[in-house]
Amino acid sequence: MRIVLLTFAMFSAVATLANTFWVMVNIQKQELVESALDGNRAYAQRIADALDGVLSSDLDRLKYSSKVVSTTFSNRHLLAAEAQRLLEQDNSFNSVLVTDAAGTIVASAPEKLQLNGKSLQSREPLERRRAMISNAFQSITGNWVVFVSHPVFDADGQYLGLVGGTIRLEQQNRLQALMDLNRRQNGAYVFVVDNQRRVLYHPDTQQIGRVLGPDRIVDAALGQASGSLRAVDGDGNEMLAGYAGIPSSDWGIISQQPMVVVQEALNVSALKVAKGIVPLGVLGLLLIWWAGTRISRPLSQLADSAKRLDVPESYERISAVPVSYEESWQLRRALLLSTTLLQEKIGKLNRQAQCDPLTGLANRRAMQETLTNWLATKKTIAVIALDIDHFKRVNDNFGHGVGDETLRAVAGLMKQNSRPTDLLCRVGGEEFVLLLPESSVANAADIAERLRLLIASTALETVGHITVSLGVALWQSGGSMDEVFQKADQLLYRAKQQGRNQVVAERPGTVVKAVS
Repeated sequence: MRIVLLTFAMFSAVATLANTFWVMVNIQKQELVESALDGNRAYAQRIADALDGVLSSDLDRLKYSSKVVSTTFSNRHLLAAEAQRLLEQDNSFNSVLVTDAAGTIVASAPEKLQLNGKSLQSREPLERRRAMISNAFQSITGNWVVFVSHPVFDADGQYLGLVGGTIRLEQQNRLQALMDLNRRQNGAYVFVVDNQRRVLYHPDTQQIGRVLGPDRIVDAALGQASGSLRAVDGDGNEMLAGYAGIPSSDWGIISQQPMVVVQEALNVSALKVAKGIVPLGVLGLLLIWWAGTRISRPLSQLADSAKRLDVPESYERISAVPVSYEESWQLRRALLLSTTLLQEKIGKLNRQAQCDPLTGLANRRAMQETLTNWLATKKTIAVIALDIDHFKRVNDNFGHGVGDETLRAVAGLMKQNSRPTDLLCRVGGEEFVLLLPESSVANAADIAERLRLLIASTALETVGHITVSLGVALWQSGGSMDEVFQKADQLLYRAKQQGRNQVVAERPGTVVKAVS
């Protein structure tokens, strides 16, 4: 009996340690996967916004040049000067050309390419007669290029031709510089595809120009949506990917990380957990061996309970085990301590899964879980939608690192201006939501105005002063929370339309604008 009891007790202890290890590793794996997916989604969206800004800026410069050359289209010398000016303005284009209505190049830069007199390789820009960004194609010289163009019309609306610039995908230019600036680490990487599934940018330059086959990740990116997914790519590798579309060009941005990299990080974490558990396990086994001759029925009960330390009711179950001597009391105490520590670890991991890693504010998951409880217990919930004005300029002018610091600074100011009962959330790139339980619209509008003034008056490092626009709406018991979020977004949008740096708040039956 003694051998049977000792064997059973030791087996139960090992099972407890293994179960603890399994629970912690699986929770950590879920956290790593969700963190990688969220990080890749945010990264892809940030790069897509930046790239969209670069391409839109290129189209604006070509639009201006088209107006300049429309008045002097017959003067080839002035056309050549304008082409040279566009080329030297920045490093957006590798070459610039002007064609007549028939597609013949009448001016170009640099002159060494000797393009004058040649015909435009693609007639699509001539036929469509509107500003456009082409898909990638292979030039006569064998280079993969993208052609950005804008039509030229005279004062009477007659089509004269076009002005355009080429972006060579395998040479240095502003597009390449932007992408190279945002190279990722730890196995993650970013690439760009056009709507023909051809690779426009890839850290491996050998991939440029390659047409990708069936791939769920690429399909999602070309759908012009933003999101993340765990899928197998066209090469059969399991990926954790984030994606976003570029509206100005119908291109797609994909930021992805091989699952094997996450698994390697998990293995390192699991090894650390094992090193922490093994000494405790050895000590526990020695204690069991020492006390085994005097432990009978209570040991069996404790061992059974120890197999399920991860369930919430485990503490109560172990506390209910009767003990009649010091040894069994100590064992029960040790299991209760292990249960408490494990539940705290699980709780900590769950909190990390509900926290925005950049700002420390609640994420969408935490917001939805909190709202589920509040909607059943609160009579009113005020919603303040907040958006940083012209945040894209911060990223464009100072880089995404400074942009991240700006987001953290705004989050810190929000915490200073909130109550302990309020819930502060980051729901998008520069988008935030404040939920104020048991608050009126007037009180929420006052809080929003104080927050607006605080942010506007605070000088941030590097960026200086920034402003925010806010929309305030109120949910009342029995109403639709989705409609309230939509109303807050609409009021935020109205604040931006009315000049930004202001609060627009909803009141019963009307919408009024707070003084800004």
